[in-house]
Amino acid sequence: MSHGGDIYRNKVNIDFSINLNPLGIRPEMKEALIKALERSEEYPDQNQRLVREKIADLEGLDFGNVFTGCGASELIPAIVRSLRPANALIFAPSYTGYERALDGAGVDILYHNTMKESGFDLTMEDTKSITDKTDLVFLCDPINPTGKNIKDDVFNEMIRKANEAGATVILDESFYLLSKGCKGLFRTKSINLLRKYDNLYILRSFTKLFCVPGIRAGVVLGSHEGIREIAKQVPEWNLPVTSEAVISTGYDIMKSGKFLKETLEAVKSGRKYLTKELKGFGFGVYDSDTSFVLFEGPEGLKAKLLEKGILIRECDDYPSLGKGYYRIAVRCKEDNEKIIEAIGECLV
Repeated sequence: MSHGGDIYRNKVNIDFSINLNPLGIRPEMKEALIKALERSEEYPDQNQRLVREKIADLEGLDFGNVFTGCGASELIPAIVRSLRPANALIFAPSYTGYERALDGAGVDILYHNTMKESGFDLTMEDTKSITDKTDLVFLCDPINPTGKNIKDDVFNEMIRKANEAGATVILDESFYLLSKGCKGLFRTKSINLLRKYDNLYILRSFTKLFCVPGIRAGVVLGSHEGIREIAKQVPEWNLPVTSEAVISTGYDIMKSGKFLKETLEAVKSGRKYLTKELKGFGFGVYDSDTSFVLFEGPEGLKAKLLEKGILIRECDDYPSLGKGYYRIAVRCKEDNEKIIEAIGECLV
């Protein structure tokens, strides 16, 4: 199983395999991280009290609805272990980290392949795959690797059917605040469903939005009972002071709304350019709502770009995808132009 960001085995000048905010890291975030290092001789707060209270207040929830960890990659396995499901439903293609968490816990994986003809979007027809035999459902909004937001009617029906079937839903919103769906608001539509359903967990990742992949930082929102069980599945002091600083400062930055608005404008502009240029090469390009673009191109493209110091994500390890599928991030204007120029050279 592979991921983006593998710069350690390769000589990489520009990394298009990881999907970060094209605006880069904020000065306030850098300052907060430097200040956090002054606390490196202290243990972190084992109960995460200050950061959990801040999140609860801003999200309109209770302290007991919130838990934090070293990214979604720590929290997903913790949720799975806390639930102990017999099986889990994944709508393919989707983030490969779900499989890793389920395999590690010995959970049977039920794949439901979405249709290429619909751009791998989730449809009302796909909701029928949730039955009374389903224990756990993974939803990713926007979908990784296609970048499409889940339509409201489909999303609501997924949650309703899961609740009716007695299944739990893990909603991964790692890229939601970088997508059209968020509309510049950090308090997402799913929060209202969290108050209504006890079978829902919402995941947030701050790594992508605040451009700090080297510091793992994630949030899970859920019921009081569910959060208590998740907390039992992680080590003591699981949240380093640097990760706490990223989450706390991140919420401070988002409060005004200006940051998210500027971010979405940059993502939209870069995505529009990349989509247009990739289609101009004759590639099959999937319309995205977020900070990355999935496309079908010639086999061997990743290797050719790597020779030019550019790393992209090959998606042949995603269930239902294969050779020739690639995902690239939306980066700054200069970088976006460089990869398009490089791809053009690879096709000569």
